[in-house]
Amino acid sequence: MKTNYLFYALICIVSVGKIKAADLYVRDLGAGGAYSTISAAITAASDGDRIIIKPKIGNVPYLENLSINKSLTFTSENNFSKYYVQGTISVVPGAGRVVNIHNMYAFQSGINATSTIITGGRCTINIVNSIADKNLDLDVKNVTANIYGSTFTNLDFMHGKIMGNTCSYIYLQKESAPSVTSAIYIAGNKISTIIGYSSYPVNILNNELESSITMQDMLSGSTNIIQHNLIKIGSITANSDNPCIVIVENNIINPGSTNHEIFSNVTPTVIASYNLSTSAFTTYNVDIQNNNISSGSYTLDLANFTSSGDIVNAGRPEEEYQDLDLTRSDIGPLGGSNSWANYWPTNAGNKPRVMFLNTPRRVYLGTSSIQAEATGISK
Repeated sequence: MKTNYLFYALICIVSVGKIKAADLYVRDLGAGGAYSTISAAITAASDGDRIIIKPKIGNVPYLENLSINKSLTFTSENNFSKYYVQGTISVVPGAGRVVNIHNMYAFQSGINATSTIITGGRCTINIVNSIADKNLDLDVKNVTANIYGSTFTNLDFMHGKIMGNTCSYIYLQKESAPSVTSAIYIAGNKISTIIGYSSYPVNILNNELESSITMQDMLSGSTNIIQHNLIKIGSITANSDNPCIVIVENNIINPGSTNHEIFSNVTPTVIASYNLSTSAFTTYNVDIQNNNISSGSYTLDLANFTSSGDIVNAGRPEEEYQDLDLTRSDIGPLGGSNSWANYWPTNAGNKPRVMFLNTPRRVYLGTSSIQAEATGISK
């Protein structure tokens, strides 16, 4: 009987050991028994572990190349303080692999996903409150990239949520034979230009763009939304080789020297409404348009979340498009439920936050269940 109890106890210990993730610490010179390099911690880690990295004094970088080939979370030992890494930082995609990178400064470096063929599932790469001096190259088949509150040069990706970031270019690349159907969200970013060839429905919402939005191809049969963006000098192009629907609404467009505020080829069905132009509002191959404003005048201060002029209470009037204060939707990034105020400042008060919330715009009487999706960020 004693042997049976001992055997049962050993089974419990082994089982608990398999399901409990570990915290591995990295400190300069291995202080306090920690690992002295991030690479050593990766080698010792198991799927699901956290690697907690102490920033070096004076922001001296960890000089090493990282190859991340497990499901791991990287975070700072000092809450919301950046740890610096200088070298090649690569994620090796694997089916079901989830890599979380929090509070990293990729000093004079970028972050990339290796060109690995994945079968049997997807890899998810989450980059949160981080900085990369170079590019994020994550355009690999079966890789979902979720980037929140980060700063980098350019981004290449195929699927995911890109929200509240500062960068130059966002390049959305096609994915052959995609394994999921969920939509792409590019929302609340400070960027120069978006250029896209998408294999998924696309939502481009509440961004501040120095230049243009240029979609060159979209998923057949999809509905794509370009809404509440500010284009400082440029236009919106909605081209596609496939039949699809593109809804362009509630945007501020300052066309500069471009010929049209909204341009499309003949294949997609483009619907443009409640947009404002600072010039005469002109379009090319737009199928349906109404309530667009020509030669509008406005002021917009995104840093202080204030606006005035022709964009206030001038967006879509339906109640499901209302602003956060439950007034009629404004045109531009402060308008609607995806308001710029949801994303900025990106690290307000060094507190956890919800970065993405997707719920039905209407819930009808008699509905027994609803689908909702939320993404939150914490250490």
